[in-house]
Amino acid sequence: MHFNELRVYAIATQLEKELFPVIDKLTWRIEQVGQIKRSSSSISANIAEAFGRRFYPKDFIRFLTIALGSSDETQHHLNILYNKKCIDKKAFEFYLNQYKNLSIKILNFINYLRRKNNL
Repeated sequence: MHFNELRVYAIATQLEKELFPVIDKLTWRIEQVGQIKRSSSSISANIAEAFGRRFYPKDFIRFLTIALGSSDETQHHLNILYNKKCIDKKAFEFYLNQYKNLSIKILNFINYLRRKNNL
């Protein structure tokens, strides 16, 4: 198995791929644009790093927890961009829901690993 076969990784990379063109269309560069790009990229990067540590359950879970935090951070930046009227309501609601669902999937994966490894 490879990390790109993990469902949470596939979802994270697909969302990042879809979100970047939306963010790149912003006519001015504000701080949140760079931050949302970094946080959304961090999700899949930390899932990949977690997978590399799969033989060490606590490390696996730790990096998945960082990925979860990055997903939550991305939701925060979406809120900021919407509140500053940088993205429209339809895009905001779509991506916010997608990232909320991703956070739930990551959390479920973490809980599964905790149960499996008695942690």
